[in-house]
This record gives sequence, C-alpha cells and structure tokens, in this order.
Amino acid sequence: MDPPLAFGTAFGLILVLELGDKTQLMTISFASRYSRRAVFVGVFCALSLVTMVGVAIGYVLHEVLPLTQVQAASALAFIVLGVWILVKREKEEEEEQKEIADRKVILQAFLLTALAELGDKTQLAVILMSAESGMPLVVLSGAILGFAVIVAVGVVIGREISRRVRRKWIVLASGVLFVAIGIFTILEAFL
Repeated sequence: MDPPLAFGTAFGLILVLELGDKTQLMTISFASRYSRRAVFVGVFCALSLVTMVGVAIGYVLHEVLPLTQVQAASALAFIVLGVWILVKREKEEEEEQKEIADRKVILQAFLLTALAELGDKTQLAVILMSAESGMPLVVLSGAILGFAVIVAVGVVIGREISRRVRRKWIVLASGVLFVAIGIFTILEAFL
C-alpha cells in the first residue's frame, strides 16, 4: 500500500465508521449544551490520543486487553453519566444562564470520549491498518484528519440543535442518549 492510499483509506474509514457513531452523538449532545470550542478541543484531543495509542501499540493492545472488558467499562461510564444528567436536570435548568468553565467541559469531553473510544471499531481499524500498511504515521495523519472533520460536523449540528430546541429538552435527550449508548455498548460487548 502506498502512502497516499494508506492516508486516504484511513481518512475515509474514519469518516464512514464515525458518522452517526456514539462519539459523534456524544459530541452533538455536548455541543448543544456547552462551549463549541471547548467541546471540539476535548473530543478531538481524546480521539487523537486514542488513535496515537492505537497506532503505537498496534496489534499488541488487541492481544493484551480483552475487548469485552473495555466495552463494559465504557458502557458503565455512559450509563452513570446519563443517569447523572437526568437526575441533575432540574438543577441545570435553574442554572441555565450560568456557563460551565471551558476547562471543565474540555476535561469532561476528553475523558468520556477517550473511554468510549478505547477498543472501539475505529481504534481497532487504525490498529489493523497500521499493522498492515507498515506506515503508522501516514495512517495516524489520515485518521486524525478524519476525526477533525467528524468532530467539527458534530459541533455544528449541536450548535444548530441548541438554537432550535429548548435547553430542558436537550438535557433530557442527552441523559436518555447516554443511558441508551451504555446499554447498547453492554449488549455489543456480550452478545
């Protein structure tokens, strides 16, 4: 595989695999409630880091860490966050005008995204592409550019939703979405 093909394949694969994926839905949810810039930075940095880990570790990660355990931890995190959002919903409605500090949003988006992406199909795809092509930096570059595009699309969609839908409905939908993603991840891990 030549470098332009490896780059294009990594870029295209990320676009296809992440479009409508839980990470993009999470990005949309965050961006509909918080600073778009902070959400982009947190999510993009997490995706970049996880992709670098996947490229650097390659096939070894797949052998050492059972995918079902990673997915179970990710599912639990989504369910806990979803329930927390639903329980805290009323308090957030009272504080609707208060903005959460960007660094807190970046950290929250980073941690949840990184956890959600560990062992995800895109990380596994990057691991396999890197191992197969022997061009980890080319694969990394294509994947990171693909993630930048997907995260930007999610942030724009989130911004548009926040302009058209009342905040209380966004918070409710976000909580339900996170719980649903957690349940789906558990089913995916064990079925």
